[in-house]
Amino acid sequence: RLDDDFLDPLVFRPDSVLGVPGIMNAYERGSVTLANAVGTGISDDKAVYSYMPEIVKFFTGEDPILHNVPTYRCREKEAFAYVMDNLSKLVVKEVN
Repeated sequence: RLDDDFLDPLVFRPDSVLGVPGIMNAYERGSVTLANAVGTGISDDKAVYSYMPEIVKFFTGEDPILHNVPTYRCREKEAFAYVMDNLSKLVVKEVN
């Protein structure tokens, strides 16, 4: 998967050497299909990932079939305390 910024230098970052010039025009015409449509990278964000069980439940009314890796939002007091008490056992990543 390529970040949207680098997908098409004619539409996004003109300095991109990774993307394909004109691919967005072809996509808009229906000439090509993108496996990961533009904008879907937001669901790949670590912060959004922590909300996925609630998002699935909201939209489907059902619990997710596949469970997340336990994820703690450190802005929440109890989660932060748990993370700090178990720091040596956890993987901690920055969220943008």
